[in-house]
Amino acid sequence: MPEKKNESVVLLHGILRSRIDMFPITKYLENKGYDTLNILYPSREQSLEDLTNFVHDKMQNCDHCQSNKTLHFVTHSMGSLIARYYITIHKPENLGKVVMLGPPNTGSEFADWLSDTKIIAPLFKHIYGPAGGQLRTDYAHIDKEINYPLGVIAGNVSVNPLAPWVLPGEHDGIVPVERTKIEGMADHIVVQATHSFMMFNPSVMEQIYHFLQNSKFKHPDQD
Repeated sequence: MPEKKNESVVLLHGILRSRIDMFPITKYLENKGYDTLNILYPSREQSLEDLTNFVHDKMQNCDHCQSNKTLHFVTHSMGSLIARYYITIHKPENLGKVVMLGPPNTGSEFADWLSDTKIIAPLFKHIYGPAGGQLRTDYAHIDKEINYPLGVIAGNVSVNPLAPWVLPGEHDGIVPVERTKIEGMADHIVVQATHSFMMFNPSVMEQIYHFLQNSKFKHPDQD
C-alpha cells in the first residue's frame, strides 16, 4: 500500500465527457497515496459560473477536501476553466497545485468556427449548452491573474479531420497549443497525445504526478 499523503485531488472532466474519463488518473493518483474526488457535473446544461457552484457544493460534502488537507486540482479541457473560476470565487486557503490537460485557457478557434458558421451554430448551441459560448477566443473570463502553481499539459496529435482547416499552429485536434497557455503558469509541456484521449496516456499521468511533487514537469532535456 502507498504511504497516505495529507493531500487531496479534485478531478474535473471536460465538456461532453464524464467522470469515467478521469478514472485512470484517479486510480493512478490514489495508488500514489492521494485522496481523490472525481466529480461528475452537468457540462452541457449550465454556464461556467453555475457549474462552479455545482462543483463547490460537491466539494463541501467531501470530508477530505476540507482545510486540513492540501487541495490540488487535475482537470481536462473545460474542467480547467471551472477550476480557474472556483479558485477565483472561493479562494481556498488550502490550495496546492493545479494541473490542466488540454485547457482552452484563451479559448479555441474551433469554438469560434462552430458558433460563427450559420448552418452549424444552432446545433453547436444545442449540444454544448450555455458554456459553449464561453469557450470562444474572445470570451473574457472572470479571473485576472494566476497566482498559484499551475502546470499545463498540451497535446499535439489530432484525429479531427476539420482541425487543419480551423486551428492555427500545433494543436491536439480541438485546442491549439498556444491557446492552452496562460500568463502566470509555472510550467508548460507538450506531449504526443490527442485532446480526447490524453487522460488515458501513461506519460501524461507521470507528468501530473511529477508536477504535484515538484511544481514543474519533467522535460526531455532534463533527463
